[in-house]
Amino acid sequence: MGKGLRRKDNRGVSLVELIIVIAILGVIIGVMGYGMGMVSKKPVDECAKKIEMILNQSRTGAMGSTEAWVELYLNNAADRRVTVKTHLLNNTRGGIPDPKETESVIGGAGVGVRLYYNTGGGENGMDLGTEHQKIGFKRDSGSLTSGVDRDGNHGNAGGRVYTRIEIYKGTYVRTIELDKLTGKVRLY
Repeated sequence: MGKGLRRKDNRGVSLVELIIVIAILGVIIGVMGYGMGMVSKKPVDECAKKIEMILNQSRTGAMGSTEAWVELYLNNAADRRVTVKTHLLNNTRGGIPDPKETESVIGGAGVGVRLYYNTGGGENGMDLGTEHQKIGFKRDSGSLTSGVDRDGNHGNAGGRVYTRIEIYKGTYVRTIELDKLTGKVRLY
């Protein structure tokens, strides 16, 4: 046989082929990492938006009612599902109170969202547990109170007024700030 029919000896890959494979793997890993980040952010964003909406509705309802407050707590510490209970107390004719309560569970089981409360007054905050934490709004101005139930009991130990709620999972955090004087609710 002639010289033109000799076989080439291909025992490995060239440097160019190796660089292309590494680049493709880098893109695939980057896209997967971004997708996984979005999965962990979604429960936090949904929880924060729902709590913000409920607080704004309660504040608005308080201005036309006698009393309004929101209770936040965990159903149980194991599944980390946040329960929000809203209370609106109207006086009807004859001075008889007409209470309206709604309760909603935010987030599915196992989403791992955590809530952290802070008063903004230099005190250490606390993690939300199964104990009910109340945020109340005054009738005349919509400003914050510690949440007074229909029996006149203050909701939080020492009458604490919470001005900051942090919702987080892992390192991703969304913050709800409440202005103590105006009751405005802002989501960051």
